[in-house]
Amino acid sequence: MTRRNRFIYNGIVMSTVGILLRGITLAFGVYLSHRIGAEGVGLNTLIMSVYGFALTFATSGISLTVTKLVASHIGEGREEEIRKTLSGAALYSLAFSLAATLVLAGFSGFFATVCIKDARAIMPLQILSLSLIPSAVIGIINGYFVAIRRIGFSSAVSLFGQLMRIALTVLILMGAESGDVEGSVFALCISATLSELSAMLLGLVLFLINIAGAGGRLKGKRGANVKAVAEMALPLSASAYIRSGLLSVEHNIIPERLRKGGQSPSQALSSFGTMHGMALPMITYPMTPLTSFGSLLLPEFAEAEANKNSARLSRIAREAISATLSYSVLCATLMYIFSEDLGYAFYNSYRVGYFISILAPIIPIMYADHVVDSMLKGIGEQVYSMWVNIIDSALSVALVWLLIPVMGIEGYAVVIIVMELFNFFLSLHRLLHRIVLKLDPIRSLLIPLLCAGISAMAVSHLFASGSTLPVWCLVLKLIFTLCMYFALYIPASCLYSKLASRGHKCGNHHSAITEDQKKGASSRTRQ
Repeated sequence: MTRRNRFIYNGIVMSTVGILLRGITLAFGVYLSHRIGAEGVGLNTLIMSVYGFALTFATSGISLTVTKLVASHIGEGREEEIRKTLSGAALYSLAFSLAATLVLAGFSGFFATVCIKDARAIMPLQILSLSLIPSAVIGIINGYFVAIRRIGFSSAVSLFGQLMRIALTVLILMGAESGDVEGSVFALCISATLSELSAMLLGLVLFLINIAGAGGRLKGKRGANVKAVAEMALPLSASAYIRSGLLSVEHNIIPERLRKGGQSPSQALSSFGTMHGMALPMITYPMTPLTSFGSLLLPEFAEAEANKNSARLSRIAREAISATLSYSVLCATLMYIFSEDLGYAFYNSYRVGYFISILAPIIPIMYADHVVDSMLKGIGEQVYSMWVNIIDSALSVALVWLLIPVMGIEGYAVVIIVMELFNFFLSLHRLLHRIVLKLDPIRSLLIPLLCAGISAMAVSHLFASGSTLPVWCLVLKLIFTLCMYFALYIPASCLYSKLASRGHKCGNHHSAITEDQKKGASSRTRQ
């Protein structure tokens, strides 16, 4: 199998598993919203924001570090260094994850009462602290599997962990009273911890199976190259720590600023849960394939950078960003036109649909920024990405503080849109300094936008919408829209390719004639 075909194959595998996982997660979120209500979703989101900071500290950018270093070793023909890198990653990660576990468990009361301002979060945080070391181990294993292109193994670990989490949550929630916010959130945290432990055990088994058949790949010199791991991981970690900390601050001050604007504590949690726990997951769900291909771009860029192959870097970047823009424009158009249907069909809420319609136009920027960020990390620009992310997060906190009391939860939507634009243009500017990148906006943006707009508007006028629309009918509408889209997009794209090719030939022919005329004129002058 060629390198390109393997990349596409691995991307399809990861995308399929990712779509399945995110689909299950989205459906699970819908189930939880009905089971524990918007207030429960809001409280769980705040708990997960504090836990997310501890998780970021525990994993310390280790997955990306392992992927980058192992891929570089393979590209440079120094596979004997992989063993030392993995050992160094294990020691580095163990130190950080153990420290995070002790801090989260020991200061759970402080985080609950001061940061979240809800004592119901104390026990869930203590339970979640037990999942930090397993999460760090999973990060190392998945980083290694991505680097060696064994995507099936990392996908199996992710899928198993998510399925375990959902199964355990449903089983535990069956014993809790409906509407019991505290008991339901506690059940979510227990299931999350047990699922991480289970996924870690499966990951270790698959890792041992892989190294048993890896030949000489892991038979290099003994030792632990902690220094190389730290040099790569610390910039990623610093960025992640500060950004995750600021994100936790941002999430925790949103309900507070909503209360400052006149909402009750329950209303504030409900508003935050509706925006962040319902509308935003719907917006980010279609990004799953890009997340999969983006993670695969990192080792590809790392190897090409190690080999000084600038032509290959430019080609991959052009194809990746062009495909991302075409796909994201389609997603944005569908989300915007069917926003009302999506909100009511999944959450019985037109309010969710309203927020989806507000955020839909930023989807192309949001998705492209994710892919560009993966490219920057692949070519060693993690320090620059660190500063961009830190500035992004700090400005987000400031804007949340200023806008939400005045605009309500809509101010949070404004913050998301403004900061996505800010982050993307800074990242793209840096990428253009390192890689020659030529895009065709007609092919990447205009044709997908026209075809998607015509298809979605035609279907929305042909079929009913609103409160009577069941989920299955919405799915059929989306499928019909996609069929119409491809029926328009494929011939339009082919026609444009022919016209562009003909224009290119004519341009070359004109240039050749001009050169001949110049030569003839020069010859006559000499005569």
